[in-house]
Amino acid sequence: SQELEQSPQSLIIQEGKNITINCRSSKALYALHWYKQKYGEGLIFLMMLQKGGEEKTHEKITAKLDEKKQQSSLHITASQPSHTGIYLCAADAQ
Repeated sequence: SQELEQSPQSLIIQEGKNITINCRSSKALYALHWYKQKYGEGLIFLMMLQKGGEEKTHEKITAKLDEKKQQSSLHITASQPSHTGIYLCAADAQ
């Protein structure tokens, strides 16, 4: 079975700071999805990455996929209170 590991597990940051969250897979990635969840609400789909080296941006949030390292990084530039929440990665195995 495929396992995903996110790091760091939690972050407390100051407004305006940049944030990076990593998601590493135990197996090759076919596609990787990033979601956000605000407290007490449902999941919000942010983006899906399918190709190695692919990079997508959505409202100051940028995600990259590195197929060789079997990982993805989510980067938030100049964080705002609206960025507060739980960020989750999910993967499609090959």
